[in-house]
Amino acid sequence: MIGEGAPLRVIQESAALLGDGAIPTLTLIMGGNLIKGLRGSDIRLSIIMGVVVVRYIMLPLVGIIVIKGAVRLGLVHSDPLYQFILLVQYALPPAMNIGTITQLFGAGESECSVIFLWAYALASLSLTLWSTFFMWLVS
Repeated sequence: MIGEGAPLRVIQESAALLGDGAIPTLTLIMGGNLIKGLRGSDIRLSIIMGVVVVRYIMLPLVGIIVIKGAVRLGLVHSDPLYQFILLVQYALPPAMNIGTITQLFGAGESECSVIFLWAYALASLSLTLWSTFFMWLVS
């Protein structure tokens, strides 16, 4: 149905064309949101710290419990690479789609920008530490 000579190739080509344009667009929107975060907001430091702690400490710990529980129940294969990929999903920074939605609706843009700024600034450290721990855990 989809391929070079298939009757629905127009749909595939249209989706690929839209997808190729969406990547740079989302990157520009994310960059604009992070710049707004540099300017600051009236959001309290405790809220930022709470979001970062929940996102980078509590969520990966919950992910370990969920994935290891699923392995013990037989819902997930015991392949270490598969488990590692599932665990890494819990340690990634927030999705860019949230920033896009706040910008489209015009509500909470500055707060979201400040939270994204700190979340992405700490993402490299957090992802490195959690990836190391996850590799040790699944080996």
